[in-house]
Amino acid sequence: MKTIMKSVLFPASAILLMAAAPVWKSKQMEQWSEQDAKLILTASPWVSKITPALLPERNESQRRQGGSWGGGDGIGIEVFTPTTLIGVGTSSAAGKRGRRPTQVATLEIRWESAKAVRAAEEKAHEGDPPDVAAGNYVIAIYDVPGVDINQKALSFQLKKDAFLKIEGKKNLRASRVDLLPQEGGLATIVFMFPRSADITSEDMRVTFLAQMGRLSVAQYFYPREMTIQGKLEL
Repeated sequence: MKTIMKSVLFPASAILLMAAAPVWKSKQMEQWSEQDAKLILTASPWVSKITPALLPERNESQRRQGGSWGGGDGIGIEVFTPTTLIGVGTSSAAGKRGRRPTQVATLEIRWESAKAVRAAEEKAHEGDPPDVAAGNYVIAIYDVPGVDINQKALSFQLKKDAFLKIEGKKNLRASRVDLLPQEGGLATIVFMFPRSADITSEDMRVTFLAQMGRLSVAQYFYPREMTIQGKLEL
């Protein structure tokens, strides 16, 4: 009797495990539905939401050492202030993701160059996703308020302060930063890093680091989880 019970229960357990498997592990990309795609773009190893940390204000001497003279925390970087991202004094118009201006800004980070993300954006019918230049790891920060996308100096400063930190390997510095408009006065900031250092599924963790004025972003990504059908997707 016990043997029979085990043989009956085992398939049921297997079915439950299969049902619990995330869609990017249980389905081929071609089989993803629009609902699957939206799940990947909200809760997957390639996508995260983060609230930036506020750094202490620098004094005049520190600003000079960092290449900034006079007020502000960098060339063109003064747009990123606590007032801007906390929402005090901002426009009452909500962005496409419906942010309330009185809330602390939550930014969305995507590993944009991953095929999983590109496929999900297409399935979810997201218009005008950021361009992904060949030979780069590309990470995008969405929903950033108060950015003048025409400030060329801003892209330069953001590029200077952005890295991919791979444990046990040399840090990758951003080679290019693009500023793209979103609806509702928000912007997407796109960071590109050369694939000069291979990231493999053996790497335990990759940390995306960026500084925007007094706002610091640090997001962990785990390559072992960023796989589809056993293949690393970055």
